[in-house]
Amino acid sequence: MSGAYHGVRVLDFSMFLAGPYCTRLMADMGADVLKVEPPAGDFLRAAPPLREGHSAYFGHLNCGKRSLCVDLKQPRSADLVRRLAEDVDVLIENFRPGVMARLGLGYDDVRASNPSIVYCSVTGYGQTGPNADRPSFAPIIHAASGFEMLTPRYAPGIEQPLTNRNAMADYLAATHALAGIGAALYHRAMTGEGNRLDVALMDTMHHAMSYEYVDAQFPGQPPPTFKPMPTKDGFVAIAPISQGNFTALVEATGHAEWATDERFSTREARVQHWSLLFDTVEAWTRTVTSAEAERTLLNAGCPASAYRTIAQSQRDPHVQVRGASAEIGDSAGRYQVANCPIQFTETPSHAVDTVPTLGGNTTEALQQAGFDADEIASLFADQTVS
Repeated sequence: MSGAYHGVRVLDFSMFLAGPYCTRLMADMGADVLKVEPPAGDFLRAAPPLREGHSAYFGHLNCGKRSLCVDLKQPRSADLVRRLAEDVDVLIENFRPGVMARLGLGYDDVRASNPSIVYCSVTGYGQTGPNADRPSFAPIIHAASGFEMLTPRYAPGIEQPLTNRNAMADYLAATHALAGIGAALYHRAMTGEGNRLDVALMDTMHHAMSYEYVDAQFPGQPPPTFKPMPTKDGFVAIAPISQGNFTALVEATGHAEWATDERFSTREARVQHWSLLFDTVEAWTRTVTSAEAERTLLNAGCPASAYRTIAQSQRDPHVQVRGASAEIGDSAGRYQVANCPIQFTETPSHAVDTVPTLGGNTTEALQQAGFDADEIASLFADQTVS
């Protein structure tokens, strides 16, 4: 069986996280992804955790791809890449706006020889606007978008953003780019036309904060929040959203009086007294362990989960049964990565058990693009490729 993207060829100029995560998913679904790297390689190749000099983080984001090493500063590189792009379906890049054009590889340059190409640019602030040229990574966009100020807003006693390594903006941009590429390929199948995609981390963060986005325009109506509920040995999350969930909470905790308490008996009353409800429930959670709370609440029908570490979650039997993790390997050994989260009934989608070595597919890719032996030797000789 072939993946849903079998036969789709991708030229991937992206590094770090947003672009590579998008193309990792495409590779999981069968696309032929050729990762174009500079002589020093994607800088995630040196990111921890390292084993014998090989980054497991890089492998997680780039398994299933091939690697072609090109020095884009060399005079012959633009012609080389445009030639490669003649026979691909998708080009994705995450340089700052204008960089690809200055290299002779902008959308108009590539489209001249491949009018049907889907050309996707992922940046912090987008291709237009006064901030378009600003350098950015996910933490910068988190600060600029308002995302990091949600913690002091919703967590009593916390007055400043927290130290973290959250990369949510990258993952959101990656999944939006994936959706846009799929839509553009469908449009091309219907019309024969290529397309240019402009995906900005800032835009995706605003879209994801849908409640906060409209609340900022109509403030003064505090929303329900969900706090960690202390137990004897940890914390449990509880979400009594619907009337049925609340009824299950009452049953699980053995507090039938909550069902008739005018502060909690209706959805409107519970929203108005939400913090008080959770304070009341906390008196019960403190008397049980996290496992007991989770089991009791779930058995009654109230959504709940103990707080787990990522290591504990990876070992969860549910994760194992679903095949939500996969084993891959590089020259330093074998390890687990998260499997493709998009599963189909008729086509496979899974992490591919290969991690590309830097430039390991350069010759192969040039041969497939029609370069003859003398041309390839010349490109290696003048260090255009390596």
